[in-house]
Amino acid sequence: MNQSPNNTEEYISLKDIFLGIISYVAEVFRYKYALVLVGLIIGGIMAFLTFSKPPMYSEKLTFMMDEKSGEAVQGLNLLSGLFGGGASGGENLSRIIELFESKKIIHNTLFDSIEIRGKSDYLANHFFEEYGIHNLISSYKKIGPFYKTSWPKRLLDDTDFRFTHASIDKFTDKENLYLRLLFEKVTGKENIGLPTLLNSSLDEGSGIMTITMTSERPEITFGILTNIYHHLSSFFIEKSTEKQTKTYNIIKVKKDSVLTSLKTAEYQLADFKDSNRKLVTVKGYLKQLRLEREVTILNVMYAEAVKQMEATDFALKNKTPVVQIIDLPTRPILGNKESYVKKFILGFMFTTILLSILIMLRKFAVDIVRNDN
Repeated sequence: MNQSPNNTEEYISLKDIFLGIISYVAEVFRYKYALVLVGLIIGGIMAFLTFSKPPMYSEKLTFMMDEKSGEAVQGLNLLSGLFGGGASGGENLSRIIELFESKKIIHNTLFDSIEIRGKSDYLANHFFEEYGIHNLISSYKKIGPFYKTSWPKRLLDDTDFRFTHASIDKFTDKENLYLRLLFEKVTGKENIGLPTLLNSSLDEGSGIMTITMTSERPEITFGILTNIYHHLSSFFIEKSTEKQTKTYNIIKVKKDSVLTSLKTAEYQLADFKDSNRKLVTVKGYLKQLRLEREVTILNVMYAEAVKQMEATDFALKNKTPVVQIIDLPTRPILGNKESYVKKFILGFMFTTILLSILIMLRKFAVDIVRNDN
């Protein structure tokens, strides 16, 4: 039986497609040694770069702030003033966690004195010792020989710089630049190619906060996490109880002032009675009444001040939030490193697949030009 023209055309088309696929595979196979060689080279380069990278040391700090017990919620609301406007409990917790990356908290942490390898110094100076100022500056991405931002290059003039005092508000321009170098190393800056070392997360359901620090130096990871918690908790508690503390101090000053006046009035009354023991005059009697009245009034004022002071002290303690540590960072911190074998395999496969596609595209273009001619 003779095939119909339609069947013949369909048969020819499928055959051409099949032969075309074979020709493309054959074309790729012609360059098999080149593909393998280039794949091995690229895979080897990626494996070497991964192998030469220092391990990263990561550790976590978890804690929670109980804002539902007692009057602590009102204390938390005081923090909203730092960011503008009021906020709900969950929003307050989210904003509190962001304080870990604020300049105030990071700067104070960097100027804590800690001991590393038997040497006690500012954490900032340990940073310079562990990393080296030149390496810190080289972390900034370049476009050719030029840095994306120009100011780090100025710090290469003094790679032995160390901080000699912790009065940040009195820092010179030079000291502020070195401080900025450390701050950006910790918090990162995407537009200039610096990864973030300090990260935070919040489980709003449980109120558990997690701070993660990852760096190339285990001592730095441990030092940052351990000290940053103390500064944040102190700052948080201070701001939460700021209003009550001010009220307490005002009442305390008033109570002390009343007590001083009371003692003076009591002494004057006693002195008057001693001096006029046997002499009773109308004027003397009036003065005695006036002094006794003054002592009585001051006694009432002092008693009221003591009462207010006790009430304010109770309110202050009641509004102090509870900061509960769940897990503190512990030593030793183990390093984590990417698998250079996996990088080699990925590099090899990516290179061979990409080159195979390019070879097929090249053949496709050549075939088109040949058919046109």
